[in-house]
Amino acid sequence: MEEIISFEFSNGSKLLDSSIYEYKVGKEGTIKIDFPDSNGFVAVHKNNTETAYIKAPYMKFCTGRHA
Repeated sequence: MEEIISFEFSNGSKLLDSSIYEYKVGKEGTIKIDFPDSNGFVAVHKNNTETAYIKAPYMKFCTGRHA
């Protein structure tokens, strides 16, 4: 099954805004990244049961296979 292994986003155009943020599964307490929901929000789940919901003009995903 495909799953998101990294996710980067920016609140502005990639060319105009150099502030690109990234989450990677296994780093900084990130345990899972959900695919966007019907409203375009991505859920980033943390080890401490915290979930961040992100929607941005620029979003890029890297997927991989889960065993």
